[in-house]
This record gives sequence, C-alpha cells and structure tokens, in this order.
Amino acid sequence: MADGKYAAISGAVARMHKLDNISEHLASARTPGYKKGAVTFAARLGEATSGLASNATNFTGLTAHKIDFSPGHMEHSGNPLDVAINGEGFFQILRPDGEFGYTRKGSFQLNGDGLLIDSNGYPVTGPNGEDIILDRSDIDILSNGSIWIDEQQVAQIGLFLFDDNGLLQRAGQGHFVPVGDVAPQPHPEPEIVQHSLEGSNVNLMEEMARMTSNLRAFEANQKALKTYSDMNAKATEMGLVQ
Repeated sequence: MADGKYAAISGAVARMHKLDNISEHLASARTPGYKKGAVTFAARLGEATSGLASNATNFTGLTAHKIDFSPGHMEHSGNPLDVAINGEGFFQILRPDGEFGYTRKGSFQLNGDGLLIDSNGYPVTGPNGEDIILDRSDIDILSNGSIWIDEQQVAQIGLFLFDDNGLLQRAGQGHFVPVGDVAPQPHPEPEIVQHSLEGSNVNLMEEMARMTSNLRAFEANQKALKTYSDMNAKATEMGLVQ
C-alpha cells in the first residue's frame, strides 16, 4: 500500500507542476511576444522487490520543460518604434552580461542618447551586432528591417534564425538564450511589420479548461492518497496476518 501512496503523491506533484505552468500562462497572456511553455511527464514503472509484474507501480516523473514558439496574433499599436515579426525569427538584444539574448517582443524605444532599446532598457542590435542610434522616433521601418528618415536609410534592425528553436531556453525579461555554442544566422528574408506588436500565443479559454481539468485530477490524487492512508491505518489496527 505504501507504493500506492507514493504513486498518488507523484501524481499530485505532477498536477502541481502543471498548475504552476498554467498560472504563468494566465499571468503573461497580455505580454507582447510571450511564448507559452509545456511540461511533459512520463510514467515510470517501479518493480516490487519480489520481482512480480503484478506488484509493479506507476510513478509520474517530470521529463522536460518545452517552449511553444508558435506565433501570437498581431496587434496594431500605432507606435512607430513598435515592430512585430511576421513568420520566424528573433530580434537580438545585448544583455548586461555582454551576451546576446533573443526575443519576439518588439516594443522598442529610444533612450536619452538616441540608442534603440527594448522594454528592459537593453540595446537592440543590427544584423552585425551593432548598436542602432537614431536622432528621432518618427521613422519608417520597412519589412526587411531597414530604418529610414527623410527617404534615407540610417540603420537596420537585425532579425535572426536558429536551426532548432528547441535549443533555446528562457533567460527572463522576455529573452531567450541558446544552449551551449549554438549561434543564429541572419534571416535571409526578414518580414517586419511596423506600428504593430505580436501578442502572446496563450489561448485564455484553453488555459482555463486545462486549469479545471488539472484541479479535478489533483483532487482525485488527494482522494487516492487519503484512501491509501486510511487502508494503512486499518492494517496497523488489525496487525499482521500470519
């Protein structure tokens, strides 16, 4: 019966991980460029010491945290420094540690020195990792990321591609960083939309349905745990049958 208690506990813990995942999605549903994540689990078969298959117990184990990079819906903002990516790709941001981060959140602005920065205050880079410095915000940004002022190109926003987005991990502040020595390539055919932002790819109705389902599953594991505890208590009262 102890194995049954452990199986119920592992199931409840798995549901708690999923509820944390859903809560993060709901909190970030209105964050531009946010990408939802998914936790995956596997049932692990634990054999009893007797080696009998009939005594085997399934335990639930967390296997991975994955990021869903599917695009969110595009929203018109009217801000000339807001840009959204139509299709694949990431903007490149120079982080305080000197490393590059990558994001889909294109809510940019100019600091006091005319440097193009993201919403965290970090520099947005061009195709070669260079700073982008502008003397005003009323600019035109073409689909290839080139920035024009008075019919003259003055800079370009870099857009980058990874061969496998699965090698990216969250770095906080809406940024992703590659694992190991993976490096992106400049996007050969960038498509950037000015005056727009990409919304999150969270579906609120879907997340609410997942939350309800997971709460019910969590309650079922709690009931199973109570049942096993009651059975153990009864067995203790009766003593061992010789």
